[in-house]
Amino acid sequence: MKRIFALMLACMVMGTGLYAQKKYSDHYYKRTAQFEQERPVNSNDYVMLGDSLTEGGDWATLFKDWLPDGISVVNRGIVGDDAPGIYDRLHQILPGNPKKIFLLVGVNDISHQITADSVLTDIERVVKTIRKECPKTKLYIQSLLPYNFDKCIYKTMNKVDKTPVIRDVNKGLKKMARKYNVKFIYLYDYFKAPGSLHLDAQFTKDGLHINKAAYEIWANALKKYVK
Repeated sequence: MKRIFALMLACMVMGTGLYAQKKYSDHYYKRTAQFEQERPVNSNDYVMLGDSLTEGGDWATLFKDWLPDGISVVNRGIVGDDAPGIYDRLHQILPGNPKKIFLLVGVNDISHQITADSVLTDIERVVKTIRKECPKTKLYIQSLLPYNFDKCIYKTMNKVDKTPVIRDVNKGLKKMARKYNVKFIYLYDYFKAPGSLHLDAQFTKDGLHINKAAYEIWANALKKYVK
């Protein structure tokens, strides 16, 4: 009986250890493995870095009429990603010294029920690392987009309206961009409904993610930074 219990305990410990090692989602590991199989990022790349909003954009197509000759767009968005997740995969991007990085992150961090200050601390670690390791890379910090609280289907975002937190994070991002001498791109107002602080319902089905029309608006907002 003691031997059986010892074996059961060992299995539980091993199982717990394996679980603890899994820090992010299956999709995160699938995407980062995919990135390892792709050509390395280089100095002729524009990197779109972020979460599901970034992953959902067909940026090469959206930017195709504006890109300078020889420049490629690399989509390094991952559904569900947050600032710590992005920090942990910067090693897949920064050694290539990309020409530009367009960073958008924070909404998933907010969904973890942490404060705006905590979100900003994690994002600043990403920004600081990029500036330190790639001083010649042009970094653009994009504001968080609004979301539609009434239509949102995600439990971590539809119990209490997170709009005030999003706006506080955006204020902090603007200050952060000034601190690190990088461009801040304020996207929020392009997507909010008239007379509201929420994402316009015409741009979303689930209250958080955006449709093709919204991506076209987003791309146009970045046009002058892409050319």
